[in-house]
Amino acid sequence: MSNSRRYARVVVLSALYQMDIGNVPLEKLISLDWMENEVTEELKEFIRDLIRGTVDHLSGIDELIQKYSLHWSSDRISPVDKAILRFSIYSLLHRKDIPEKVVIDEAIEISKLYSTEKSYQFINGILDGIKNKEIKKE
Repeated sequence: MSNSRRYARVVVLSALYQMDIGNVPLEKLISLDWMENEVTEELKEFIRDLIRGTVDHLSGIDELIQKYSLHWSSDRISPVDKAILRFSIYSLLHRKDIPEKVVIDEAIEISKLYSTEKSYQFINGILDGIKNKEIKKE
């Protein structure tokens, strides 16, 4: 049984990737019956919140990705990087219980594991820009 929040974020990455690439419906994703490992109910709620919250705020999140990914059109961003950015931006803006540094560090570590060699720099740049310019406004 895996009970770490990092594992939960990897599950969210997988769910958002499935939604983006395979058009898997939200209800199927939040059922979590496709997960390979057993997790606690608390972790399932965390996963569901990140998936549902990200999807509920997707258009605003994608606008921020576009705004902060200077000189990159969103169709050039890999689906994995886009999924990591999406749930991380949702976390930064809407999950005040998770420290901003934790959100960004987790996004970087997950991108190092599941994306290209330089993706973490791109992801860090976008999340840092959002943290410094969007969150301070609120």
